[in-house]
Amino acid sequence: MRLTELTEAGFRTVVAEFQRPAGGMRWVVMPTIHMGHPDYYWAIWQRMRSSQAVIAEQADMPSPTGMAYANAMRLARQRAGRDIVAQDIDYGALGVPVIFPDAHTAGPARPDRELLPEERIMVAALTPFLALEMAMTRGDDWLGGTGLTIDDDSVFARDERDDLLLGVIREIHGEFADEDMEVSIVFGAAHMPLVVRELTGGLGYRALPGAHWLTAVDYDIPAHLRRPPLDGWMDW
Repeated sequence: MRLTELTEAGFRTVVAEFQRPAGGMRWVVMPTIHMGHPDYYWAIWQRMRSSQAVIAEQADMPSPTGMAYANAMRLARQRAGRDIVAQDIDYGALGVPVIFPDAHTAGPARPDRELLPEERIMVAALTPFLALEMAMTRGDDWLGGTGLTIDDDSVFARDERDDLLLGVIREIHGEFADEDMEVSIVFGAAHMPLVVRELTGGLGYRALPGAHWLTAVDYDIPAHLRRPPLDGWMDW
């Protein structure tokens, strides 16, 4: 199953629902990238509003890593850098329970959702190095060389954060699997192959029809010049 896709038109991520054949709980899987267009994050926020709970990454605050990359893309004059912002999803405004399995790996969340001073220093220090790397490696198309296309069988180094995420999924499944409810999972794309394999493996969930794409970054290419998306992204 295709989870994210990088094409000549840009980068997009899937929104896919999973449910067991007998019914019950639905999981909404939304892999993310930590920088993108504001309307991309707005679409994710809107989709989460129908859920009864959300599992999200680290903390309710902007992504400092995403901020550094977004700033670097503009500084390096990347052709995909137009209107790029850091991931900043206001989970607190959803009005539903939000679980951050790996909260201890982030800085302490502030009530105003602003970055801590040390995080701002990190962003300022990292941005010029990232911009230089982007410009030197692929000119104005650094994004095109990042290999961001990810499938459910893609393999990444597994760490504590993955284990914490899977642990929360198993716990919720164990308690609410038969309930008519929906839980959204919003995590960085590299974590999602494990999530999908967990859901469709021992937990017995299957992808429902109607999955769709959200465009995170685009190259602003006229529609008549774009290649069609890759076929077969829902194949198992």
